[in-house]
Amino acid sequence: MQEIKALLEKIVDNKLIAAEIFNFTDRLRESMRKGTPIVKNASLTNIELLETYAFALQKVEMTGKDKSSELRAADWREQIEDFSRLKVFVDELQRSELVSNVAWNVGGMAIYEIPNPTSYRNYIYWKLQSVLNNMLLFEKL
Repeated sequence: MQEIKALLEKIVDNKLIAAEIFNFTDRLRESMRKGTPIVKNASLTNIELLETYAFALQKVEMTGKDKSSELRAADWREQIEDFSRLKVFVDELQRSELVSNVAWNVGGMAIYEIPNPTSYRNYIYWKLQSVLNNMLLFEKL
């Protein structure tokens, strides 16, 4: 429960980075494999949602460092098991006008622009916060 609270505090402080979410989901997966989940609501769905949002957060972190704005297949395959969930989320971002010029190619690459990185990051934080709050609620039950 403390770890979830710490992640939520970092969101409030605008300091959460994708690596922290990926570390958390790795520990969740490992604890589930061992049969002793570290949180009550450590479902595969919650883990995949957190990974998807963390990957989107990683994208804005990369563009902020003048790295490539492309999501390469090798990148998401290492961190996301369900590519369709990422595709649906990028479509959601596009409908919300948080990304533009989205292009997918056969090689498994998504290219898109982030017109307003602050709004994009806030949206990702909001999505992460909703999953983490749900997990925290279950811990209190």
